Amino acid sequence: MAIFTLVPYLTSLITSWLGHLSKIILVDNLGNSSQLVVGGLGVIIHELGHAIFAYLFGHQVTRVQLLNTNYRQSGALGSVDHKWNNRNVYQMLGNFFIGLAPYYMCSLALYLLQKFLLKAQFSVSSLTQSLNSGAPISISAIFSSVLDNLKSSFANASWGMIILYIVLTIMIASTGYDLSRNDFMTVNKGILPWVVVLIISGSVIYLLNLRIAVMSNSIYFVAFSILFMFHAVISIVISMIVIKILGIFNFI
Repeated sequence: MAIFTLVPYLTSLITSWLGHLSKIILVDNLGNSSQLVVGGLGVIIHELGHAIFAYLFGHQVTRVQLLNTNYRQSGALGSVDHKWNNRNVYQMLGNFFIGLAPYYMCSLALYLLQKFLLKAQFSVSSLTQSLNSGAPISISAIFSSVLDNLKSSFANASWGMIILYIVLTIMIASTGYDLSRNDFMTVNKGILPWVVVLIISGSVIYLLNLRIAVMSNSIYFVAFSILFMFHAVISIVISMIVIKILGIFNFI
């Protein structure tokens, strides 16, 4: 219960804090309009994440605005309005995933960019070997795995594709990972029903004597969740560094 609730919540929270800082740096260095010009793609992916997961969990989506060009009037760069049935457990627990959806959607987008633009061949053999052997996995080992994958990705790509990848990464990471207070309020609405489902599932697993298999897979989930988070953090940091440099030259 702790693993499948706290790990997604905390990794998203950490990444969102950095994503919010990235958006502040974007506005401070390139102006308010840069949220649309530079970060518009990130906003679109962010809102798409909310909308897609709302549909998946059977919510009634009443309004989708992927990019609000008049954001100064409403204060929102984009929005997704949805309704759900409070008597439907599936729809209620869906809020947990709907609120966190932008984090996973942005990370998936960056993964696909690496895969198709840089022709990246991702390798997590060192992690899986450690997991299979039962050896403890350190944070530094996961971080090293992410860096090794990034290095190999850039080594196999042309300069044109590397530049395109960095540009698109900035456009996504500068705004897409910033989960709002309303996003986390949505997450909080789904925590209780999600925990109840996990308790029931855990009880069934215990009765069927499958807890050892589940715990071993839980270790994989934690390791790869942290790996996922590190990749997002590195992308956001790259975005902030480049934005700072562009701000020096008054690029926008």
